[in-house]
Amino acid sequence: MMTKRFLMMLFFALSFCSCSESYPEHPWEWGEEEQEENPSIVEQGWVVVDNLGELPDYIKVYKSPDKLSGKKAIAYIAVADMSKAKFEVLGDIAYSEKAKGYGGSLVHTPSEFYMSSKASVIINGGLFFYSNNFYYTQNMIIRDGKMLAPNQNYYSKDWVKFWYPTIGAFCQMKDGTFKTTWTYFTSDKINYCYPAPAENDIKKEPLPVPSASFPAGAEILEATTAIGGIIVLLNKGEIKNTYVQEMLEVGATANHPRTAIGITPDKKMIFFVCEGRNQTEGVAGLTTADVALVMKNLGCIEALNLDGGGSSCMLVNGKETIKGSDGKQRKVLTAVGLR
Repeated sequence: MMTKRFLMMLFFALSFCSCSESYPEHPWEWGEEEQEENPSIVEQGWVVVDNLGELPDYIKVYKSPDKLSGKKAIAYIAVADMSKAKFEVLGDIAYSEKAKGYGGSLVHTPSEFYMSSKASVIINGGLFFYSNNFYYTQNMIIRDGKMLAPNQNYYSKDWVKFWYPTIGAFCQMKDGTFKTTWTYFTSDKINYCYPAPAENDIKKEPLPVPSASFPAGAEILEATTAIGGIIVLLNKGEIKNTYVQEMLEVGATANHPRTAIGITPDKKMIFFVCEGRNQTEGVAGLTTADVALVMKNLGCIEALNLDGGGSSCMLVNGKETIKGSDGKQRKVLTAVGLR
């Protein structure tokens, strides 16, 4: 490629030329030579995947190096420029008077979510459980500025003693920024968010019910799109991994398939999924601490762990990436998409 200096010299030479013909236009780029996208990711051994169909130019998919956090790994990430891409939460969620809870009567495989949404990339969403012909969501859903379901706001082992944990969420705020936070839906139906979690611990006595004054720094959550999850991994650039405080059991310290979502300072959203439970020999999965470190190394400053295990799945143009640990796609209540 011609250098900028050479082109400038040519321009001045032609400016003094007496020839009458005008100089033809060429599509030369002025400035530095084109750089490979996401170079810091590539430098860590992540390789661009180009066999999963055509994607918008603002979404790139990468496969992991052979090891992550010192463990044999098979993982994929989708990296989207959020100045062009759209982040959306999928699933038919509502409050049911009959069931006295938030959720729905149907679950879907990620492939079914793809068929209905045609989102370029889809990952599984939050936790849920089934009871009396109804699928209850344990995690928050906000779509188009409307809360369709809150995060679970209690925990009990014996239905005698209760804790009231603040649980993680990944949010696109009304001002267009993204953040992780810890939330609580109060009895007067206000959805608060907090800059740090209530320091609950199953080994200790329950703390007060969260409110406008506890924990400190409460604000009413003003988000346009949000997905609740299980463990804030990164907040303001720092690793948090708040599985003790959030009190949702996901085997945080054991190796499992995992799904996570994060954002970088330059508004690149990252979807992460890793295989586990030896669907590929020797690939056990990762702990949530491992995933937090991976997401930080990828450049994220905010990141949230989503449902994992048999639910972990990433589809790109409807095509599977990792092998699901159930041997097939598990039906889930919610999913998250990029388009």
